[in-house]
Amino acid sequence: MNKKLTNISGIFLLFSLILSIFYEFKFITSLFPSGIFALLSSIILFFKLNKSKKIFISIFTFLGVLFYMIAYYLDSSIDLTKMITSNQFLLSLLISVHFLRLISLSNIEKQDVLPIGKKAFFKTYLGLHLFGSVINLSVVLLVADNLYKKAKLTKEQLIVLTRAFSSDAYWSPFFVAFAAATTYAHNSNINYVILFGLLLSFLSFIYTYYELKYKQKYSLTNFVGFPLSTQTIWLPFLLLLLVSFSHYIFRDIKVIVLISFYCILVVFIFLSFKYNIKKSVKKIISHSKNKLPSMHSELILFLVAGLFGSAVSNLLLINNINLPFSTFDGVTASIILAIIIIVSFAGIHPIISISILGHWMNTMPINQTLMAVMFLFAWGISVGSSPISGLNLTLQARYEVKIKELFSINIFYAFLSYLFSSLCLVILSYFLSI
Repeated sequence: MNKKLTNISGIFLLFSLILSIFYEFKFITSLFPSGIFALLSSIILFFKLNKSKKIFISIFTFLGVLFYMIAYYLDSSIDLTKMITSNQFLLSLLISVHFLRLISLSNIEKQDVLPIGKKAFFKTYLGLHLFGSVINLSVVLLVADNLYKKAKLTKEQLIVLTRAFSSDAYWSPFFVAFAAATTYAHNSNINYVILFGLLLSFLSFIYTYYELKYKQKYSLTNFVGFPLSTQTIWLPFLLLLLVSFSHYIFRDIKVIVLISFYCILVVFIFLSFKYNIKKSVKKIISHSKNKLPSMHSELILFLVAGLFGSAVSNLLLINNINLPFSTFDGVTASIILAIIIIVSFAGIHPIISISILGHWMNTMPINQTLMAVMFLFAWGISVGSSPISGLNLTLQARYEVKIKELFSINIFYAFLSYLFSSLCLVILSYFLSI
């Protein structure tokens, strides 16, 4: 693909991010310009997709546009700008978090001798979990690359790579799952969402530890890890503190926009201290041109998911098709959770399910905190367990891992995670007096 066009697509993504933040802070009156820049970037980057992804995206785009045309024919009052802006804040978070790599990955040193044993497991799991909560999939690839240089990835290492990373989706405000959940459950209580997410992450960690320690087919003693330096874990804590404090003061501003704002602000301030303002701007622009286009798969998927989800929702509303339940409580949430997980194993990304359900469920007065937690649990379990999730497909393609192996080591974990999640949803429902 033409490098100039790729660079332009990256700049468009930067503009899209800035305009989204400006809109939420009331500097501009419409989100549409931000959506246009994201759309233009997606059109350019579409040609970077492989054949199967092009077919998948094309089908869902065609269906989304077709459903919108039918819906508009039936009701001309439909807001057509939603075709490209439904998931705009989610895209903004995806873009902004990408910039954190400028100040986080540079501090991770490679190691010639890899540590072995229980301590190596603890440090690798927790380090990967903390860094993954902020810079997402990049940290998995960094750790896996270093491990793979020494030898083929073991089952124990695959377990840690998939679970330490995917469990970030349960609670991290800097994870795309969080943005997806709070996009549709924007009135949720963030404290409850993070608290129950952390609880499930802790349970996942405890189970993984005891599984590796006591199951005969695994060996914790011989576990070869790649601990990440504790000197750089300040980043997730700093961002979490800034976002929490600001959300307490500015209740009207969406949490995901605050996260996007602080991600780019912290990067700019950090680079300005390290270099100077002029060089910092150059680095941000360079990163936009050369690195942002690498997220083309996620960008296009989330844009199309917003189109398809809102189109289906419009058709359902126009035809007065209501949700198949009258009460949304812990039990109902558990049933919906199971459905999202099952369809993810069939190849439907959680973002598609969340986009459809999110629009649909907002048509009735349900508790949005419970809905947000349900979406996060669904995303985390699906990403970590489905053999055809983006994470597991990456591991298969990059490190010669067999799909059967990933399925066998995580299927029982997925079942237990579902049970734990269902219990958490029932408990949360009780706390919320539903």
